[in-house]
Amino acid sequence: MKQVFSRFSHWLALLIIGFSFFTMFINFKVIQLDVLAVIMGGIGLLSVGYLTFAVEKKIKNQRNDLFL
Repeated sequence: MKQVFSRFSHWLALLIIGFSFFTMFINFKVIQLDVLAVIMGGIGLLSVGYLTFAVEKKIKNQRNDLFL
């Protein structure tokens, strides 16, 4: 179980942060603090998305190097 969690933890983080970001729009009002929260949340979501992409790329490269 620990190996599965460590393998897919970046996907779990992306799922949780993405869900949190999209549920923010349920009570969205166009005020300064809500707009700021959307901007900061979007930056965070993009950052975790990039992290997920980088980790998957590293895992793919390690797997390809193993078979060569």
